Amino acid sequence: MLKRELKFYWIALSADFAYMLFVFTVTRLMAEQQASLMALGILGAVSSLGFGLGAPIGGWASDVWGGRRVVAVGATAQALVLLACIQWHSDHRWFYLYAPIGGASVGVMLPPVIAWLTRGGLEQLGPRLQGRRLFRFCLSWNLGMISGQAAGGWLFPSGPTLPLLVGLALMLGVLVRTAFPIAAPTPAALPPSEREVAVVPKSAHTFVYLGWLANVASAMGVSVIIHLFPHLATELEISAPIHGLMVATNRSMVIVTYSLMFWLTFWRYRFSAALLAQLCALAGLMLLAYSRTVPFLFLGLILFALLSGYNYFSSIFYSTTTFDRKRQGLVSGMHEASLAVGFAAGSLGGGLASLWLGSRAPYHTVALVVLVTTGIQSWVHWKGRRNDE
Repeated sequence: MLKRELKFYWIALSADFAYMLFVFTVTRLMAEQQASLMALGILGAVSSLGFGLGAPIGGWASDVWGGRRVVAVGATAQALVLLACIQWHSDHRWFYLYAPIGGASVGVMLPPVIAWLTRGGLEQLGPRLQGRRLFRFCLSWNLGMISGQAAGGWLFPSGPTLPLLVGLALMLGVLVRTAFPIAAPTPAALPPSEREVAVVPKSAHTFVYLGWLANVASAMGVSVIIHLFPHLATELEISAPIHGLMVATNRSMVIVTYSLMFWLTFWRYRFSAALLAQLCALAGLMLLAYSRTVPFLFLGLILFALLSGYNYFSSIFYSTTTFDRKRQGLVSGMHEASLAVGFAAGSLGGGLASLWLGSRAPYHTVALVVLVTTGIQSWVHWKGRRNDE
């Protein structure tokens, strides 16, 4: 069964790998040439807005026209962005055109993959098999991000062209794969080991909406780390390879969080687990806001990764197990779009805050948003429990 699923995981890995190579390259170029945090924030915002528009459109289109065509369109757009950036990267104004197109291309490609992997729903897959597929999907795109950030850090000293060429090669590989029919890997019947009774409580829809709200806060932090942390790294004279390793470590901790959530299912429909993740994130943001040494910045990135990992995995689990399976593409797109709102708000809001409060202001801003959204989630959860009593 895994062999039939690998092509979907490869698409997710390639999409994020290629785009992270692009993002690392252009943000590092801008930071080394003294671009302001506001300029980096605008770049991250337009990229995230592109992703936010592309995800629901890609999800809806995959329900209507099929995922293969949608993925091919996204891969083509990504390849054109990388090719254009190879040719014209000396003028940073072009980056503000490349970024939203590239962001939209990733947004278009991921919802069809989620829909393919979860087709059949809980009735046919069971929560254990569906959870395993979602875990592998999360693992795939995060490995893509880690590889893109780490490889970008090591390839960048040779010049911006090499990392962009690697990303272009990955997108060409996706295009070759989508030239052939791709069937969803839905099993005809579950083996006994996978026959787990699906238990979906009445409050499931509430957890879906809470997850989407939580995604906004955690995605803000992820956006700041991806788009604005390069400014802090250059300000503290952290080399490009160490910078790439630090951000890659952040994503590695996200994968560790996914793994724990896959094997330990106590967190399902328990709000206390979400509160614990948000407390860890607040501690990490304080380290990022005040530390000046690499070890403490490393620790801050690791602690924040617990929140981004928890929010993403719980949200995608709730989204794909609660709604009608005929709308999996659209629901997956809405889940990804909730992240895009946070991505855009994080980079743009952090850039604006830095104009008045300095280079550490983005981390204070995200911490404030995490506190506010935690309060809103707590109130909604408490109100929902009272209504159920």
